[in-house]
Amino acid sequence: MKYTTVFFDLYGTLLDIHTDESSDSAWQALSDCLASHGAVWESLDLLRRAFADEEASLELREAGKPDHEIDLAPAYHNLFALRGIEPTDEMVAEAAWTFRSASTDYNKPFDGATDLLDALRASGRRTVLLSNAQALYTLPELKKFGIAPHLDTVFISSQAGWKKPSEQFYRLALQTTGSDPEHTLMVGNDPDADIAGARRVGMDGAYLHTSDWFGDAPAAVKQFEGADYAALLDFIQNA
Repeated sequence: MKYTTVFFDLYGTLLDIHTDESSDSAWQALSDCLASHGAVWESLDLLRRAFADEEASLELREAGKPDHEIDLAPAYHNLFALRGIEPTDEMVAEAAWTFRSASTDYNKPFDGATDLLDALRASGRRTVLLSNAQALYTLPELKKFGIAPHLDTVFISSQAGWKKPSEQFYRLALQTTGSDPEHTLMVGNDPDADIAGARRVGMDGAYLHTSDWFGDAPAAVKQFEGADYAALLDFIQNA
């Protein structure tokens, strides 16, 4: 068996998603959520600027680390604190999920995503998620779409402090799962983060061309047009 473990990207690989975090409706939903807990913001412009300032402050703390990832939980926390409210973790999670939901135009698994994961596990392979994402957004989405039970392990960049193509993030996942890079395949839709990043730590990468944002991935051992899971499964099983 060439590949005993398969790492998957999430967005654009298992989930088809489009968000618009600039939309007034998303910021209004966040403002309403905050206000329901007593944290009243006088205008959406003030709220936007406050969040941008909090995010910039978090980024500044990690400025010396290439491919670092921040966790936005403190930013959401401070949207309450700046209005005199000390939030619980549940309130922070509610605010983040409210904004995520309101800023999402569509989000759904690609057809056959969980069937692919199940087929790989049934063949004795492990399925691992390696996602550049915010845990406050991604963990509820994994639960919402029922993907989590089909994965053996989940790694999210905001929890790790690193994001793809960081070697640190890949090595964390490899070491934690006890995976041999020569027998681990990365499946993703980003030529740099998913494919080139995997190659740097000795892993093969399979590229799903699901977005017009990206072109070819010359470093991939195999490229597929769209989320062609049937062809991907055949490739893995016969590699």
